[in-house]
Amino acid sequence: MFSGKTTVLLRLLRSEPAQAILVIRHDRDKRFSRSRITTHDGDGCEAVTVGCAREILDHAAAASEVVAVDEGHFYDAELPEICRQLANAGKRVIVTALDLDMWGLPFETIERLKEQAGAVHVRRATCARCGQPASHTHRKTPIVGGNLVGGSADFEPRCQNCWSPPPEEHIDSAEMA
Repeated sequence: MFSGKTTVLLRLLRSEPAQAILVIRHDRDKRFSRSRITTHDGDGCEAVTVGCAREILDHAAAASEVVAVDEGHFYDAELPEICRQLANAGKRVIVTALDLDMWGLPFETIERLKEQAGAVHVRRATCARCGQPASHTHRKTPIVGGNLVGGSADFEPRCQNCWSPPPEEHIDSAEMA
């Protein structure tokens, strides 16, 4: 969180012909826009909103050469298989995602995706407390109604030493998808 994942994704996409790109966002992400992927700084681009990984195939037209999936950790367990199918169809697939949840546990879907990826680029934010590289997402507000999505008012990046898990019992985000 706050490592610039979406910013890097947008930079990569700007070097591609617009008609060759399919940008996907999950409908659980209601922070900024329902029809765009957006950075914390407000930069963004139009995107197709889906509710599950399988729906990505419904939009991956033959003309799409690049399929970009933002916030991959929001998706169900089918995401790695869908990405594999897209790659086997000759598409370049780019996924941004957190690798750990706010309890410090790996997102299983992302672990599986990393196993099959051609390349994995890990970005680190800066710890909001001490300035060291941050590897964790710290929840600053209580979890209300099972809502695990939020912005800077709810989360901040923290290093291992400054991070602590939320007091609430672990909620598996895959069950929320």
